[in-house]
Amino acid sequence: MAKIKKGQKLSCIPCGREVIVSDLGISRTTVWCCGRPMKAKSKAVPKKKAKKK
Repeated sequence: MAKIKKGQKLSCIPCGREVIVSDLGISRTTVWCCGRPMKAKSKAVPKKKAKKK
């Protein structure tokens, strides 16, 4: 896993638990929940509008 930064949100897929990294942060460490590593929650990507002709 890449570096975990301050304010980043991590989520557990099996149980749905969400964790927000505190001010101190964590670097190069895997956070585990339910026996699996937590994944960084992806940001919503806005849909692209089609160009009008």
